Amino acid sequence: MLKRIVLHAVVLSCCFAILWGSVPVTFAVGESFQVISVNTTGCNSGNFGMTVQRANLDGGSYTVHTVVTVGGLIYMNEAATISVNGTSGWNVFNNFTYGSVPNQGTYPIPSGQQMQLDFTLERPVGTVLYAWRLVVDGCNTGNIISNGAPSSALEPGCDVKIYIPPTAVGAAITETTTVYWAPGQASDEVFPAGLTLRALGVDASGEYTKVVFVCGYYWVPTDMIGPNYDAVWNGRPLPTDVVE
Repeated sequence: MLKRIVLHAVVLSCCFAILWGSVPVTFAVGESFQVISVNTTGCNSGNFGMTVQRANLDGGSYTVHTVVTVGGLIYMNEAATISVNGTSGWNVFNNFTYGSVPNQGTYPIPSGQQMQLDFTLERPVGTVLYAWRLVVDGCNTGNIISNGAPSSALEPGCDVKIYIPPTAVGAAITETTTVYWAPGQASDEVFPAGLTLRALGVDASGEYTKVVFVCGYYWVPTDMIGPNYDAVWNGRPLPTDVVE
């Protein structure tokens, strides 16, 4: 029950920190997009290059969403179309064809800082078929820290896995508010003032913000949620992209 979650918000918000990600990940049979190796390094647009492998695509069009994050800033948010299997090069570019982000970084990417590269294979756009994450020690060095399918977690009592995209931003409830299952569809539950969670974006009207908290996705009035000013998020502006 959501009410039970809210009553134990302090404890569960700590557990929530292990969840990394707006849409559920539902892996399609066999379709994949994986990083095989790092080939070139550098911190200007186009310098950092990898070899990727695409497998079991059916010949139709897929979107690869690439997000590159360093120091809390996003340096790439690209939508690229693929349709064929095999290996090819894949580079980091100053490209935001998937959409603008509130925390866009300026090139060159800072050297000597851990760089996270998230890839999702989507069809249609926004429906994730496969996810992959590469983490390296810096754009200038390219030593791999981890490379594989990103982990998700099941919280006790939950029957779904929650995926938090890299564009999500830490947020805080500013006033005790009703929780909505969908924009305009109020529940009988509340989120208390001070509760921290992740904001994913807003509905078409901008009146409601979609959030993820422990076991699920919910909506709250936009005027009842604000930035999280802790040492991690430092008041970063909340995303204003329209989400479903």
